[in-house]
Amino acid sequence: MNSKSLGVKNNAESQGATGFGPGDFPIGSPESRAAARLQLQGRSVTGAVSSACLCFPEDEQPFFCSPSEEQVAARVKCPLHGIRFTRPVPHIYVSRWRTEKEFARRQTLSAQARKAWAASFPPDPLAG
Repeated sequence: MNSKSLGVKNNAESQGATGFGPGDFPIGSPESRAAARLQLQGRSVTGAVSSACLCFPEDEQPFFCSPSEEQVAARVKCPLHGIRFTRPVPHIYVSRWRTEKEFARRQTLSAQARKAWAASFPPDPLAG
């Protein structure tokens, strides 16, 4: 029986270049547990958000201009966490001028928030 059939990981075979994972530390160590928690949260030990995460940052929850926009965004699930945003307050009327300026405002958000918006509403490749 070899180590692969026993489920034992050979750390020399791993090629993780984006951060440390739980398998990079002794089993049961505080470092291993912390790395596992960070991995479940979609973050690496360095604090960077996982490249697979499509969630909106906790401090940048989405603002929707219409209920239909929220429905479209809610259909997209994060591959790591599932639901990508907390349920916003009930929708209120948003004026046309505010809706027209929303795209420009979204460009000022963090890279993770822009990535989350792009997952719901991909940029138009034909737009200038």
